[in-house]
Amino acid sequence: MRVFLSVLFLSVISFQGFMRSSFESLYASFEKKNKNIYSRSATHTKPPLQDQIIWHKELEKANKENSNLKQSHAWEKRLYSVTIVTTLIILAGLMHLVFTTHMKKKYYKGLYLQEIKKQKVQNNFHRAETILHSEENIFELTEINPLIVENILHSLEIFEKEKKYLDKNASLSNLAKECGTNTSYMSKVVNHYKKQNFSSYLNDLRLNYAAELWQKHPKLRYKSIQGMADMTGFNTAQSFSKKFNEKYKISPTHFLKNLNQNIKTS
Repeated sequence: MRVFLSVLFLSVISFQGFMRSSFESLYASFEKKNKNIYSRSATHTKPPLQDQIIWHKELEKANKENSNLKQSHAWEKRLYSVTIVTTLIILAGLMHLVFTTHMKKKYYKGLYLQEIKKQKVQNNFHRAETILHSEENIFELTEINPLIVENILHSLEIFEKEKKYLDKNASLSNLAKECGTNTSYMSKVVNHYKKQNFSSYLNDLRLNYAAELWQKHPKLRYKSIQGMADMTGFNTAQSFSKKFNEKYKISPTHFLKNLNQNIKTS
């Protein structure tokens, strides 16, 4: 890009010199012609009538050429100015494009690194949560029988460990039915212990798994977004991309791009 801008700038300078030299040569030629005509008029005292008529015609012709040359010169000067202004605008646009592209690339890279750090913290947090809860924890929800709470937490542990969240049919009602409880209890336990509603909890598990797959298995980075959506329990590529963007504040495409660049530079 820098080489292109340098070549473009040198072309503008060369064009400017060419136009200026052309104008100067035309003007010099016209001045020389006018001097010849006026010198002839000064040397002849009283030319014959026929010569006077010819001389007047030649003078009118010279004046007309002078007028045409001035008009042509003015038009070419305007064209030259427009060319210079247009070139400067194009240069400014290219510089702006290069700058915004660089800043966008830097921004997405920052987001990527930030989300990688967050994911590591979250993974450590989820590993700690998979440990069986103590008896004190199961008494936190006073409105639910502690044995039911313990059973639900155990079911959630199996749900995460066996990656049942990858099933497209995974839902609050299906998990509650499998656990032998109702959706109200299941929802309250998830809200209290996972600090989020069931939908967010389910999407986070799927998205964390997708990001983990991309990091550990480079071949999967070339899989289509629809393919990754199918692997992680999403119905469509659009829903996968939307939820991924909401969670990580970066699109899957830019995440993969930064991930590949990070691998190459490391």
